[in-house]
Amino acid sequence: MRRIASALTLLCSALLTLAMPASVQASSSAPEPEMIARKITTQTTGPSGFLAPNAVIPWGIDRIDSRTGRDNSFTYTTDGTGVKAYVVDSGVNGTHPEFSARVLSGWSYRSRTSDPTGAALASYNNAINAYSLNPANGLAPCAYNTQIHQVNPSTFDGVREDVDIGGLDNDGHGTHVAGTIGGSTTGVAKAVSIVPVRALDSCGRGTTTMVLNGLNWILADHQAGEKAVVNMSIGFESTATSVETAIKSLLAEGIVVVAASGNDGKSSCGITPAGTEGTISVAASMSNDGEPSFTNFGSCVDIFAPGQSIVSTWPKYLTTTNTYAGETGTSMAAPHVAGAVARYLQTATVTVTTPTDTWNWLKTNATCNAITYYKASSADISRVALAKTPNRLLAVEAPATVPCAPSNVAALVGDKSTVVTWEEVAAGNGFPTTAYTATTTPGGQSCSVPSDTTCTIMGLTNNMAYSVSVVATNSVGVGTASAEVSVIPIGPPNAVTELVTTTRKNALDVSWVQANGDGVGITYIATATPGGGMCSSTETAMTSCRIAGLINGTQYMVSVVGTNTYGTSPLINLEKSARPGFTVKKSVVAKNSNTPLSWIVSSISTGKKTWSESGPCSIVGTKLKAPKASASCVVTLKVAKKGNYPALSTRVRIAVE
Repeated sequence: MRRIASALTLLCSALLTLAMPASVQASSSAPEPEMIARKITTQTTGPSGFLAPNAVIPWGIDRIDSRTGRDNSFTYTTDGTGVKAYVVDSGVNGTHPEFSARVLSGWSYRSRTSDPTGAALASYNNAINAYSLNPANGLAPCAYNTQIHQVNPSTFDGVREDVDIGGLDNDGHGTHVAGTIGGSTTGVAKAVSIVPVRALDSCGRGTTTMVLNGLNWILADHQAGEKAVVNMSIGFESTATSVETAIKSLLAEGIVVVAASGNDGKSSCGITPAGTEGTISVAASMSNDGEPSFTNFGSCVDIFAPGQSIVSTWPKYLTTTNTYAGETGTSMAAPHVAGAVARYLQTATVTVTTPTDTWNWLKTNATCNAITYYKASSADISRVALAKTPNRLLAVEAPATVPCAPSNVAALVGDKSTVVTWEEVAAGNGFPTTAYTATTTPGGQSCSVPSDTTCTIMGLTNNMAYSVSVVATNSVGVGTASAEVSVIPIGPPNAVTELVTTTRKNALDVSWVQANGDGVGITYIATATPGGGMCSSTETAMTSCRIAGLINGTQYMVSVVGTNTYGTSPLINLEKSARPGFTVKKSVVAKNSNTPLSWIVSSISTGKKTWSESGPCSIVGTKLKAPKASASCVVTLKVAKKGNYPALSTRVRIAVE
């Protein structure tokens, strides 16, 4: 349902061609110009030859009782009996045989009975007068079209009537909409009661006051607990705050409001009523289940319904009255949904939650992933960048199937885990979803929830690559899996291994080996104790750094830890002393070799040097004698105090290989 306001701009071509004027400041001698609402039709065609009851089943209603395609049949077990469908539009031709006696007395902006103050009619005439002063500020009079107008608009639109119950449609749009809602042949709900609310003139245009007063009349006419749906195949070009307030009052009484999304090929957010919070906003689909380029779209649109070349009731064409015609637009999509709502309400009990309950029913029964989205060109940056309409196509009494695959699956990195999220588009195809299950590959670890759109998979191995998919289940069975997404769990780093220090003047070079499985995003910190001298790794030297500013000859204990956003690794200490002031030159010698001690380690001090060895090696003169077998030897060098240098000593471990 609607989350945020959205508005509708519209075009009429073929028989009815309109341009949308801007709403700008009027002259000082005229009333403030009002926002204009318009019908949302892109094209009207003449008589379809669809004149005999049941001769042809309109493709729109044929499509919504099936999961795949059309079969020239329309099956229904409910028909909207006992439900009122208020049609906020240009009136409804009550004499059309499709409606029998089901068109009730309604409201008209022209009627003294409906609108005793005459405010709605006055606002219309003000808009017409404003046009004569400045076309940019007003509304052009509706030109007489002898092909479609039953009455000359000049003697109809701005003229006061004692009684006008909306039962004549001098434009055609309202009758066409009503026929899709409840025509005996053309309609979704074949026994619903139609209540015309004339808020538009003979060219399908109305002021804010006309629409607002019509909605307020609906609120007064509606009785507590009465089953009702309002269809608004009209739209403003931006947010009409007073109209949105009236819509919310209707919703609070349990009245369901359905709105056309608009025909501008843009987002419906920010326009009225398509983006009004609480409405059910409807995009158009084509006969091939494609999304037409003209339909408004996005996160403020709820559902698709047939809206291309829809044949329905028509008041007059040439010399024929109460005929049929084809129209295209989201104006034609919305009444399909309004008719479906009437059929749901037939067996429902009306409460304040009815609008929400109705939307949940529509969403559950919709056919998911049936629509092929319109492919906008790369030049259409706005359409490419904005969210698409949820892929739900209206369905009523279509056979139940397994759920569709969830979409927009994402897997967030965790410590030995991943948090998986998805969109609830699997709700649909006839039965509510009873469970969602996310599963990893490899390993098959999974998590499940009965509803919701997130769960956490535990027991994963950090730094291992996984693919994650989600399936939905309903009472029919398990649906197809979503597209896979990749994730690599990451936790705190493991302890480093093979810590090595090399003595330098007033410094220690520290190096280590990164633990198996640890990835990027880790900073390693080496610390010398006492004193707390430190250094850290960089992107170019992940496993080494130099601790500077140390005191030559002082024995230090060196430790290295890794840290990332998930925590810090266990601490590991160098077990042997490290003293700045020495340079280790060689740490590996060959078996059975004789290596000069000066090749192994040197000191910056010139004090007297004393060498010793512990292990299988031996010192012969000034050389280190290695054994014949592989071994590990430790050479100790002590340097006597000399000049500015204190007595120094260091031990170097030598590998014999």
